[in-house]
Amino acid sequence: MSDEAAEMERLLDGFWPYRKTTTTYRQIPSSPVSRTEILIQIADMAHREDEQGDRGTVSGSLYCGDHDHYAFLGDIFTLFSHANVLQRDMYPSATKFEAEIIAMTSDLLHGTNVGVVTSGGSESLITALYSYREFAQETRGVTKPNVVMPITAHVALDKGAHWMGIEVRHAPLTDGYVVDVAAMADLIDDQTIALVGSAANYAHGLIDPIEEIATLAQSRGIGMHVDGCLGGWLLPWVERLGYDVPLWDFRVPGVTSISADTHKYGYALKGSSVLLYRDKDLRKSQYFAYPDWPGGLYLSPGLAGSRSGGIIASTWAAILATGESGYLDAADAIMRTATAITAGIRSDVPELEVIGDPTFLVAFKSAGELDIYLVNDSLKAQGWRMNALQLPAALHFCVTRPNTSDGKAAEFLQALRAAVDYATEHKGEPAESGAMYGFGGTPQGNQTLMAAMSGVLDAMHEVAPEMPTA
Repeated sequence: MSDEAAEMERLLDGFWPYRKTTTTYRQIPSSPVSRTEILIQIADMAHREDEQGDRGTVSGSLYCGDHDHYAFLGDIFTLFSHANVLQRDMYPSATKFEAEIIAMTSDLLHGTNVGVVTSGGSESLITALYSYREFAQETRGVTKPNVVMPITAHVALDKGAHWMGIEVRHAPLTDGYVVDVAAMADLIDDQTIALVGSAANYAHGLIDPIEEIATLAQSRGIGMHVDGCLGGWLLPWVERLGYDVPLWDFRVPGVTSISADTHKYGYALKGSSVLLYRDKDLRKSQYFAYPDWPGGLYLSPGLAGSRSGGIIASTWAAILATGESGYLDAADAIMRTATAITAGIRSDVPELEVIGDPTFLVAFKSAGELDIYLVNDSLKAQGWRMNALQLPAALHFCVTRPNTSDGKAAEFLQALRAAVDYATEHKGEPAESGAMYGFGGTPQGNQTLMAAMSGVLDAMHEVAPEMPTA
């Protein structure tokens, strides 16, 4: 096999790793496939794909790691998987589950018990943008809405703004890698619908100066959303443990909405988040009601219509089954691990620089000429899956429960030391994991990247190519 053919084979295997070991279905089978056969195939894939995460060598992604907990939530989900919570006359339990999820999250974040449950952080963020747009149009007559947010704010906000015709005004960062509030102030005008801050942001795990942003929002008579999707269900426990966490929740006057993902550090199954508001008027802006449809009166709290009751019931169960003591224990282990990693990089890996002052997510970049993506290549080869960043080039380790076993922090630091040595030895060589990073920033580069990324998305929605015949 030629080098070119081997590379193509490797690429295909990366996208479709099961194409050689399982049947690829391009049409509905003529006869039912046995349930036993289906379960065997799915169980094999699940076990294979859980192996790395179960070793505790993955950044983020898996927040709980307890398979007994997953099984318990799966049992709960099964009882309500078929239930459509749009039909509350048939499934009134959904009101109990949903309302109590909102209430417990609101209590955690010192809110006013006003919110909704969504399918995840992206929906929470996009819904919040929609609410601010509608509220600003109704109360202030805004016709050309814009939102002001840090360049590190989650990209789901850019996606939602694109869909809804909202201009995004990105504010730069300070030397400490949090948003420059003075720069935010310069971007506000009479069409600004809201300001945004993160607690903590995805890239660097840092908390923006929420109190300053909220004060600015109040002074301009606009709302302020805190994206707590990542940290919302962890930072309150971190604060209770005595770590220095700046105020960021509804205790801050001027904060008018917060998103917090229960499917991250709330340890629920994927597909749940909570969007909280300070008052009902803002929440009402996201509602859709249509009284003139021949199909009957239609009302929906947000984007989704039909929703499975399984996610809502299992999210409620996850919170109850974990409890305050469980959340505190998990937060303690996470912070001990993250603190050890931060300290270890600063003391033993001088070639790297920790970005800002992190809590549970540690981002680091080269302190000199080292190619951080070569470091990532070596970490991958050693079995560690980090998140690669750009602008600036960096990696981050989002610490979760699977990363907190005894000796795991020391094991990572040892691997990181070896990875830095590898990058030093291979200076000047192209990094496999960084081929795309840094290529943007120009019309030609961005166009090429957009085409490549579109191709990846295409591949995610297509069946595996047919195997060549002998």
